Amino acid sequence: MPIVYMLMPVEVEGVVEHKVINGYYGNTCESIFNRPYPDGPWILAESSDVEKLFSQEDRNLYINNSLKELLERKYSRVDYYVGIRLISDDPANDAQEGDTVTYFVSMEDFNKIKIGDTIECKISRYRFARIDKITVL
Repeated sequence: MPIVYMLMPVEVEGVVEHKVINGYYGNTCESIFNRPYPDGPWILAESSDVEKLFSQEDRNLYINNSLKELLERKYSRVDYYVGIRLISDDPANDAQEGDTVTYFVSMEDFNKIKIGDTIECKISRYRFARIDKITVL
C-alpha cells in the first residue's frame, strides 16, 4: 500500500451514542460511562470520588479544569473515547453503516460533542480506531 494512502484520513459520519473516560494506574483501569440508561443516571463512574462530581440531571460528560486536574492527580494516564453509530462506512476500521464503533479522541474533541450529535470525523488509517478531527453537523 502506498504511504500516501496510509496518510490520507477516512471521512466518516455518525451519531454519538456514548462517551467513556478510562483512567489508568498500575494494572487498574477505572471508567466513567456517559450513555442513556433507562430510568437511571446518564453518567456512571466506577470510582465513588469521581461519581460524586455528577448529579442525576447531568446528561453529557464534559471535562472542565477541576475535573481534568482531579483525573490527572488520580490516574497516571487518562484516555477519552466516543461511541459512534455510523451512517457511512469506515473502511479504515472495517466497519459498515449501522455499526457502532468506539474511537479514541482528544479531550478537546470529547468536550466538543454531546450524546445524540450527528458528526463528521476524520479517521486515521494508520492508528486503529482514532479520530483525528470532529465536526458537529
